Amino acid sequence: MEKIGNLSEAESRVLAAVRACLGSVRSLVQREPETVLDGLEVLRRLRAEVYEDLNQIQHEAMLLQTARLLEEDEFRGKAVEWWWNPRQTGGDLEPDLRGVIDGQPAVSVEATASEDPQGTIDTRMASTLLKLSRMPGAKYYFVRSGKMEQRAKTKIRKADYPIEVRRLS
Repeated sequence: MEKIGNLSEAESRVLAAVRACLGSVRSLVQREPETVLDGLEVLRRLRAEVYEDLNQIQHEAMLLQTARLLEEDEFRGKAVEWWWNPRQTGGDLEPDLRGVIDGQPAVSVEATASEDPQGTIDTRMASTLLKLSRMPGAKYYFVRSGKMEQRAKTKIRKADYPIEVRRLS
């Protein structure tokens, strides 16, 4: 896990990544394709250049938004040291985001930018919630959509996990 440090500086880095990603998109779609093959080539290049960033940048931004929200709501006035796995899933003992207070894990967070709990997303959610249920501190699963929120709540209720689901706007 990496220490986040200053949340505002981390948010500035994420904004720079958003701008770079959008710059890549703009440069790739400057002109209309003349043929199907031209269009497919643009789509291939778009996928190669921005596919991974589309999910990972949103994930990073969610984690920073989550840290701010938890500091304001759950940990107001406490010095929280934030650690994260911004671009990849942590190991079995590492959440996406961990808040540490006085050297002890106070909160463990998993987050997903996925919108619809279908197929692989649903399967991954189940394993993520199991992993999170074993982590120290208060446990949160942050999502973006109502569908993901409802599916996560159902899985948590059935498994009787001590996890709170929250939806970010």
